[in-house]
Amino acid sequence: MLIFIYGVRSALTIPKIHTENEKEVIEHITKTLMIIKNQFMIIGKSIRMQANLEVELLQEKISYELKKNEEFLNTLENEQVVKYLKSNEYIKKCSFQIKAKSFVFEEINRIKSFDESNTYEKWILTEKDTASKAYRRIKIYYYNFLLKNQTRLSFACSRGSLNPGHSPFEKELKKYFHKKLVFGTNLNEAKTALFWLNPKFKEYDIPLYSNDINIRKSRYILSNLSNVRNLPIGDLSLKELLEADEKKPIFHKINGKEVLTWVVNLSPKVKNNRYFILIHSINKEEIIDKSSEDIIVLLNETLLTIAISFLLILFLFRRILKNIDKITRTAIEVNQGKRNIRSKVNGDDDIGILGHAFDSMLDLFENNIKTLDKKVEEKTKEITKSLEEKELLLKEIHHRVKNNLALTIGLIELQEEDVQDEKTRKVLKDIQERIFTMELLHRKLYESESINDIPFKTYVKDLISTIAHSYDINNKVTVSIKMEEINLNIEKAMPCGLILNELITNSFKYAFFKNDNAKLDIEIIKDKENLIMSVKDNGKGLEGEFDNLNSKTLGLKLINTIVRFQLFGSIDYIYDDGAKFIIKAKVEDI
Repeated sequence: MLIFIYGVRSALTIPKIHTENEKEVIEHITKTLMIIKNQFMIIGKSIRMQANLEVELLQEKISYELKKNEEFLNTLENEQVVKYLKSNEYIKKCSFQIKAKSFVFEEINRIKSFDESNTYEKWILTEKDTASKAYRRIKIYYYNFLLKNQTRLSFACSRGSLNPGHSPFEKELKKYFHKKLVFGTNLNEAKTALFWLNPKFKEYDIPLYSNDINIRKSRYILSNLSNVRNLPIGDLSLKELLEADEKKPIFHKINGKEVLTWVVNLSPKVKNNRYFILIHSINKEEIIDKSSEDIIVLLNETLLTIAISFLLILFLFRRILKNIDKITRTAIEVNQGKRNIRSKVNGDDDIGILGHAFDSMLDLFENNIKTLDKKVEEKTKEITKSLEEKELLLKEIHHRVKNNLALTIGLIELQEEDVQDEKTRKVLKDIQERIFTMELLHRKLYESESINDIPFKTYVKDLISTIAHSYDINNKVTVSIKMEEINLNIEKAMPCGLILNELITNSFKYAFFKNDNAKLDIEIIKDKENLIMSVKDNGKGLEGEFDNLNSKTLGLKLINTIVRFQLFGSIDYIYDDGAKFIIKAKVEDI
């Protein structure tokens, strides 16, 4: 009777156990594959961040090494330069070329081409059309450095040579993934393949699988993480693979056997039809066989054991998913610019190891940023020092120009004493006064705290004082100056000074003949982008029309030329109990 009841119970239970076991296996594999996908998202970001940072850091080190040792390299013979470059721990990882007048040397390390342009001390990234194993274009970084003896140093580095820490980091993560996730299944005939799809392959409706090596390379390339030599997909087409639901297996047949195949897209963002896909395939028959082996034991087990097992699995999955979520959120915040945040996922399990590796990578990332910040600060100090030296040099130049102009004035004065012809003496006197206008300007620049600004009011007062000292020894002319504090650069102050010199000198020379109440009024104001200068005397005015005299006399011709073509302004003349000139000049940079 017991045997009959046991047999009836077995007959009723076995089909149900088979069905439940198949469902459990499907759910378990689906969850595991979703974990794998999440892991790949985190691993991919970690590798890219680490790689970009290390490439930039090694580029900075190579540039710094060359600049730091530039004087030393200039003293070496060509053969010694070769020896130095071969021994340098950063440079020897790249290909390099040395070109002198009668010397050419190349050291090839993977990259055989060099940048032939005249771009120096700047890294240039190029992408070659030759596709890599994963159907990517090959990236090459070029750098040129020119020594003082015209010896040209050219460097060509692959991304791998500028990122030596990438391979060990990636290798450990792949080892972890290979051992614990991809091949961690209890089904002996489970097949897992990861492959890159050729972006140029567009035949969606024919079977993707091929035994022919050349045809296979034109369609897809398997990753080293695979445990098979070819795709376990049977007659499935590319269209069926791309349209498959990641959380549900495809039921189909391979060689007459029923097979369950999962398709998971591991590409975070698909660009230009470039997919990285995981295929996981198991035989349905193996699931049934596996469940049949344990069926006798399972029938004798209690529901308590099943409940405990279920709770334990649930607890483990919740813990794994929680830690993965913490790592994912940390990666997102780091991507948003937060540098001092860590996942703090600990433990001796695989997720804990991954969390520790991720936090270590972030520590390295933050330390490298601090190093770069320190270098930027040092460079800023160097630039500040250089600017101070240049400002001192410009002041010295203005001082020397002032001295040279003063010497020229002295020489003209000496020459003037030996000249008997009054007309020639007058010409020398005019030249002397115009040179003095420029000498006074450079003197003010030298005395000014800023080499770009001239205190124009002080300059005008000194100019008038000097002219009055030459032509009004008895101080008979009353000079009135009305102007505010204005600063001009030398490009604007020089032409304005020459104009004032000509007008004021003319007033002193010609306006006050037999005039006991001589007056000279000077007014200078600024109106937004214009500088307005007014020079008025109470003399007899011009002898003739202003337009006619403008083209005949040298002084007025000089004034008119400066106003129109240097100050881009205008000049007006009116008779107002004497000659009055009004000059408007464009000086936006006051």
